[in-house]
Amino acid sequence: MSVLVFDTETTGLTLHPDAPLHKQPKIIELGAALLDENGEVVETLSQLINPGELVTEEITRITGITNDDLKDAPSFAEALPMIRQIFSGAFAVFAHNLPFDKAMLRNDLARINCLDFPWPKQEYCTVGMHKEMWGRNPKLTELYEFATGQPLPQTHRALDDVMALVQVVTALELHKIAFMEAQ
Repeated sequence: MSVLVFDTETTGLTLHPDAPLHKQPKIIELGAALLDENGEVVETLSQLINPGELVTEEITRITGITNDDLKDAPSFAEALPMIRQIFSGAFAVFAHNLPFDKAMLRNDLARINCLDFPWPKQEYCTVGMHKEMWGRNPKLTELYEFATGQPLPQTHRALDDVMALVQVVTALELHKIAFMEAQ
């Protein structure tokens, strides 16, 4: 029984849910980590994904991911078995701004007509969990510093952000909430 922490890097920001699927951005990198009951990382995934279109200079500036990096990366459909495997090991999922990452994953799954993805039953958004305390949506860098006492040199790379969020989740013992709620 594991908790999954995941993040995506994308070709842009999601549009309104009613926008045509072909206009929605695509995932270019997915990072994930499975945590055991003690908050120890038992498995990770870091996967570049070729979106089948060029990424903009702005996305490259933010993430450091170039079109050259993505040219030989698998498509989402080709990467799906690895993504499915790590998600299937989890009963709960954490993400910083979960609605965004979930929408990105849902859109890419819809593009390939995947209807049986093993989405965990329990969901936790670290933005939503801390919004009331902060009076606004806290950034990952802020939440990381709050939880660890250290600044986060954010790279906007999926696995880097996942590992930072793992430290937040374990420092604040959020994973314990998931395990308690699962009982």
